[in-house]
Amino acid sequence: MPDNPRTLAVMRVLNEVVSGLAGGQSQGPTPSARLGLVWLLVLLPLAPPPLAGAESSSPLYERVQEVLERIEESPLDEPIVVQSTDDDSRIEGEVAARIDQPFAAVAELVGSVEAWCKLAFLHINIKACTHNETSLRLYAGRKHFETPEEASALDLEFQVKDQSDDLLAVVLRGDEGPHGTHDFMMGLVAVPLDEETTLLEMQYSLGIGTAARMAMELYLSTMGRHRIGFTRDDEGEFIGGLQGVIERNVMRFYLALQALLDTRDKPQEERLEARLKRWFELTDRYAEQLRELDRETYLSQKTREWKEQQDL
Repeated sequence: MPDNPRTLAVMRVLNEVVSGLAGGQSQGPTPSARLGLVWLLVLLPLAPPPLAGAESSSPLYERVQEVLERIEESPLDEPIVVQSTDDDSRIEGEVAARIDQPFAAVAELVGSVEAWCKLAFLHINIKACTHNETSLRLYAGRKHFETPEEASALDLEFQVKDQSDDLLAVVLRGDEGPHGTHDFMMGLVAVPLDEETTLLEMQYSLGIGTAARMAMELYLSTMGRHRIGFTRDDEGEFIGGLQGVIERNVMRFYLALQALLDTRDKPQEERLEARLKRWFELTDRYAEQLRELDRETYLSQKTREWKEQQDL
């Protein structure tokens, strides 16, 4: 019998999920199990793949042409390419994008921990985010309104790995997460293509134990079987399962970055509303993968959650 506390915690989540599913779709998993699944669903894009430009032997500035060619071949209607991998112990996802924003603007924005809090908050499952100069705390919950007290917290350390006139690399790390997750990482690398265009990669990954994987795969084969990602499998169907999860989340966070960039010139008092509206507009282009709430519900709910965050 496993005696590792993390494994035992995840086994409890798995047992609750199984019990909930066995009880019928109307009953569903218990609140505790649902919260565990939320953490896995939200944080699957967060542990240590080789971070291009920061720790990789092949940094982004040496792969510019290769990445641009991948973007050109992308089936998406904008210059974005998504990919993911799953090696049984770690799940990784990445978005590479060519964006019509000056490198200086991108570097100024995402080179601060405060911006990452604003970026993360746009995600439907992030209920609040607080920060100091070197770290941030994410409060994650279900897609419906929740206060920070009802959510669960994860602390991430923020570090600028490299910053110059032609390179930015930042990393956010967390060692331990709930329900058997560990070694979280969010990373971004950006380089200028010309005065008005930037090439960037956002990478996410997370270590996941056997019990947590079993719980997620059970959910994704039953209640979550309709959830799909952005790449296609060998049969030409949109990928599902854990890779679909990480692809959806990496896109949500990338589009949050795009929303911040697109609204950075708005007056201060208008920025929150503008960011929320822009994020919903961007994600709704991929409604089949990303739509969880209607526009008015999302806007009103996030406004309420923003007010709750101010009390932290």
